[in-house]
Amino acid sequence: MSTLLKMLLLMLCCSQTVLAFEPGLAGFGLSVNGSRVPFNIFSISLMPGETAELKLEQAGTVSASGGKLEGSGKQWRWRAPASSGHHTLQVKAKGSTISLNVFVLRPASNIKNGFLGEYRMGEYQSQPLKGLASYQKPRGFIEVSKELAELQVSPHFTLGEFLCKQASSWPKYLILSEKLLVKLELTLQLFEKNGIDTSGVVVMSGYRTPWYNQSIGNSTKYSRHLYGGAADIYIDSAPRDGRMDDVNKDGKRDQNDAKYLYQLVDGWLSEDQETAHLRGGLSHYRANAAHGPFLHIDTRGHRARW
Repeated sequence: MSTLLKMLLLMLCCSQTVLAFEPGLAGFGLSVNGSRVPFNIFSISLMPGETAELKLEQAGTVSASGGKLEGSGKQWRWRAPASSGHHTLQVKAKGSTISLNVFVLRPASNIKNGFLGEYRMGEYQSQPLKGLASYQKPRGFIEVSKELAELQVSPHFTLGEFLCKQASSWPKYLILSEKLLVKLELTLQLFEKNGIDTSGVVVMSGYRTPWYNQSIGNSTKYSRHLYGGAADIYIDSAPRDGRMDDVNKDGKRDQNDAKYLYQLVDGWLSEDQETAHLRGGLSHYRANAAHGPFLHIDTRGHRARW
């Protein structure tokens, strides 16, 4: 083989297509029930029959895959149907589109003897922690089919990434906090600004049922995972091998990488006054026999560090 051919083959084997990070920001202002939608793909949850009030900063159009839609210009209203399921609202303005997933929840009142259908849930605490609204028993759950698990719920996350790890048949059920989605997306933007490739971000643990949380030995009966408001994540971009990358560039892959991510997020949240509504817990964990180091992020409503 000629030297030139060897060089060409080496260049081909070693070349990698590096895709620029796309934050997926919304191209216009939209709020739903008073909360701003910052991304061109986003998701909310409603109980059957509840209403979503949409306000656009510029006049636009809205189309819906189901439910009852009315309005025009900057003001729109969508009423959820009486049965649970997934619907899509396409909101268009200024030549841009926001795809809004709306999950109509399966009511928690359908849980019988700790099961929602054939899916084992366990039992939630009857009284919220310290009377906090964020720890009220859930009103309902997103029903997830195998196909729906692939649905993009924000620019960089799919619905299935947040499913509980317990073994079960389909459908499965979960809760997914809108604030958590926003916080995770902004966290990825923060990491990218600091030179971290987030293309391999992994949600190691998202939603957990009370039954599963207890089965893995977690004695915290009010874990934010049970309320769909927490995620344990790590960066596994290069090499993709199921472990945290060397994000702090010290030549090692250990808890210091999770600590580095922690320091970035903690500094950002402390300095940015606009993230007050995303206050929550933050911690980093070392590796053990079951997993590598990871970062815990939640949206409990008040600052917590451990």
